[in-house]
Amino acid sequence: MTTSSKSTLISAFATLLSFAVLARPCAAQSYNAAGDFSATSNPNGAWSYGWSYGVGSAFNLSTTNTAAYAPGVPLSGWLGNENPAPFTGYPYALHNGTAGPATNNIFTVYQPGQLAESPGDSNECSVIRWTAPASGTFNIAATFSGLSSKGDSADVHILHDGTSIFDSAVNPNPASYSGLQNMLAGDTIDFVVGNEGNGANEDTTALSATIVPEPGPLGLVGMGLGCLLSFRFLKRK
Repeated sequence: MTTSSKSTLISAFATLLSFAVLARPCAAQSYNAAGDFSATSNPNGAWSYGWSYGVGSAFNLSTTNTAAYAPGVPLSGWLGNENPAPFTGYPYALHNGTAGPATNNIFTVYQPGQLAESPGDSNECSVIRWTAPASGTFNIAATFSGLSSKGDSADVHILHDGTSIFDSAVNPNPASYSGLQNMLAGDTIDFVVGNEGNGANEDTTALSATIVPEPGPLGLVGMGLGCLLSFRFLKRK
């Protein structure tokens, strides 16, 4: 085999290796809080729906679910402890799985596919939790936005294993976060909505959140090797 042929094969192999390694995180599951939502399973894969007394307190898994939050209101989801009865339950996580807007309490409108949290009025926070299925670096992006036409007032937080990485308020403007987190398998990310101290008044807050695994060091090394050998091959031609 000629030197040129060897270089071609090595370059091709290295390039394919880099693509294969880099494709692993891309092929790994990415997570979307609204898109992955289930009103029938809790936990639901990596996601769990529940509540806590205050921000960062023990997570309590919600056990009461509903297919319709109120008569004529096609919102499905999970109801918390303060009042878990259908039509009135809170704190809650509710989702509009229909093709049209869904209105609750006249002023609160869920768009199709939208997921929202609402706290209780006795210091209960609504919590949507994601648990890392494997160790790695994850890109977390989230936007909290108020759904009430009267204007929302809620405190919002993102916690990594109970420690805050983001604290803000929707009052009424949206609050957004984007960043990388190094996580071990079993670590948790909590998306938390509280009542900002004013009780359960216009606190329904939409959550748009995605969690995407980042390429690991092996993928970056493979990409670099492929590029280097490809460059050397092109120089010889």
